[in-house]
Amino acid sequence: MVNSEYIKSLNKDQKEAVMHLDGPLLIVAGAGSGKTKVLTTRIANIIKGGKAFPNQILAVTFTNKAAKEMQFRVTKMLGSTAGLPWLGTFHSICAKLLRKHAPAVNLNSNFTIIDTDDQVRLIKNICKAENIDVKQLAPKYILAIIDKWKNRGFYPNEVTINQKDIYEKTILPIYKIYQQKLIDLNSCDFGDLILHAVKILEKNSDIREIYSRNFRYILVDEYQDTNFIQSKWLNLLAEKNK
Repeated sequence: MVNSEYIKSLNKDQKEAVMHLDGPLLIVAGAGSGKTKVLTTRIANIIKGGKAFPNQILAVTFTNKAAKEMQFRVTKMLGSTAGLPWLGTFHSICAKLLRKHAPAVNLNSNFTIIDTDDQVRLIKNICKAENIDVKQLAPKYILAIIDKWKNRGFYPNEVTINQKDIYEKTILPIYKIYQQKLIDLNSCDFGDLILHAVKILEKNSDIREIYSRNFRYILVDEYQDTNFIQSKWLNLLAEKNK
């Protein structure tokens, strides 16, 4: 068990969450009530209790700042500098997974991640080539619709047009060209990091088996903020050990 001083600093409910080591667990608590403290103490307790090695724990949060804080706290409790290789944001962990298996989605492992300015530039170039007036259909709006499709887990050939949306019919061909351009440039946008990772796990049972068997524990900070594609990714990774 983790050092008793850390356990003693917890209240009854926090202690119950930290000591729960088998089966699913949902913690519902308000802001400032010590969720991060519970999460990090629980990770340290899992490792100290011999339930899992650090590389068998996936701990996901939403910001780099939160990830660094969690890494720092766990390291302090364990008195080790080994760290947790799979602790980070959804996007950073998916990027790591994607670098290992990039060829599965027609990328090379040295792919670049383009920023918003590059995305807008690429969309403008596509619109120009396709004779689409960017004053009538703003590139940022086009990207918002593409991002919506990516968050729902759709590659261009998987999208079903919403007939009530007068613009989606025009945007879908742009999405197809945009996605192919990204592949040609050996690049991906922020939304691709999770989308590609999900497609790799969905379509390659051998790769999915490796990760879902390896992760004995999956801990998610701020789970209520996850969207469809993030939840899909987590469920694929939780397949083996539930």
